Amino acid sequence: MIEIFLLEQFVTFAKSKTLIKAAEELHISQPALSRSMKKIEEELGVSLFERTKSKIALNETGKIAAKYAEKVLEANQEMIEKTIAFERSQRMIAYGSCAFLPANELMPLLLTLFQEKAVTSEIVSEENLIQGLKNHVYQLVILHQPLQEHQIYCHPMMEEQLAITLPENHPLASKKTLTFHDLDGLSILAHKGSGFWIERCEANLKESKLLIQDTMDSLSELVNASSLPVFNSNRAMRPSDNSSGRITIPIADEAAHVTYYLACLETEKDKYKTLFKSLPINN
Repeated sequence: MIEIFLLEQFVTFAKSKTLIKAAEELHISQPALSRSMKKIEEELGVSLFERTKSKIALNETGKIAAKYAEKVLEANQEMIEKTIAFERSQRMIAYGSCAFLPANELMPLLLTLFQEKAVTSEIVSEENLIQGLKNHVYQLVILHQPLQEHQIYCHPMMEEQLAITLPENHPLASKKTLTFHDLDGLSILAHKGSGFWIERCEANLKESKLLIQDTMDSLSELVNASSLPVFNSNRAMRPSDNSSGRITIPIADEAAHVTYYLACLETEKDKYKTLFKSLPINN
């Protein structure tokens, strides 16, 4: 059986084309790398290289071997990652979310229902959430749209309606509802943890400038120190948002409404059935 380190050196040589470059990348000497290449040939019992006085190069057999060696390394890495992820899932729950608010809503439920496990969360793109769930990086993910994939189970979690909080003397403050068209062209504060909402607002507010803040503290500081509008929602709104001369108005566009879905692998559905029954949308 060929050792992994030899396959790594072989693949590096195949990509680098020369012993000099491969040895530099691997931080080993050229003679040591030459011995490794010779050992792989001995292990396989075939010739993998065309040798001249000044260099060696892969022959046709060597090129095929390099492709298979790369697949072996990928499989080896996948085995390591998935084994570690599985072991971690036995003692903790890691979940990812497309936005801060539903992630914040889910945390206390998990801490109550799975007291014996540590719980971690992060905000990432929907593409990374789905891939992370399939690769066991996450045990649960929060999406802003359901998936039609048989290996993933999705359950409605909660709804959110985007809104805007602005000064009560603002020209738009007298309206019962607003649209993205009404807001286009304004400079508007937003929180970075809004996740996918940022992209959705940018897509619907071509002429607006979104002033995105990294933390809630910096966002609150700017809200209190200025008359700038700030994105809000029916789920995130606090009593103080409609005090101090400000008013919160919902945004009526269809794109300003979302239903969040909590997802897990289909094979894990029974494990989290109590959690699904406890979600806000069921209560």
